[in-house]
Amino acid sequence: MKLKDISPENRPLERLLTIGANSLSNAELLALIIKTGTKRNNVLNISHKILTNISIKKLSTTTITELTKIEGIGKTKAAQILSIAELSKRINYITNVNNYKIFQPKDVFDYLRYDFDCLSQEKLIVLYINPRNEVISKKIIAIGSDEQTIIPIKEIINYALKENAKGVVVTHNHPSGDPQPSTEDRYATKNLKQSLKLLDLDFVDHVIFGKNSFFSFKEKQLL
Repeated sequence: MKLKDISPENRPLERLLTIGANSLSNAELLALIIKTGTKRNNVLNISHKILTNISIKKLSTTTITELTKIEGIGKTKAAQILSIAELSKRINYITNVNNYKIFQPKDVFDYLRYDFDCLSQEKLIVLYINPRNEVISKKIIAIGSDEQTIIPIKEIINYALKENAKGVVVTHNHPSGDPQPSTEDRYATKNLKQSLKLLDLDFVDHVIFGKNSFFSFKEKQLL
């Protein structure tokens, strides 16, 4: 069935204009983004196929190659999908850094959980904190392999001095899903703590992200 054969009140665009975007299904919203279908499948059918093969949660982390394997999706449509997914992710999870305060490990987890969502390799992010416990800057310091990210102490400290920060919160993820620190994590944390202390910078915490979980060095009294 072609989209034009569907009654107007049931077409995605007409439904959006009539009842609003928040009333549309994921497939209907996706259909509006990719706009057109093929001779064999209308745009709604293609949208359903996409969401059947790739969950909505993983849409922003999929690849052009994976999307173009789906009938009716070429490179242009795949690029449109990835662009809107990434833009949506940024809009939804941008937090005003001048207002966000860190008081406990859960605050760090809530602030960065989507930065680490569905990653296949380790990423190191450092939050720079002022004396009022407010986040003044967020820096991606390193992206490593699927096994290990090295903690570049000099780079972390240089950013802290540039931002005139009082303290730092170091975070990274374990793609395995287990947030328990490795021997290397413990060793690197110890070295960073010593370096920060020499410059009178507070080591607020080192938080490791796992799958829907985290490990806090501060919480475990390892700082």
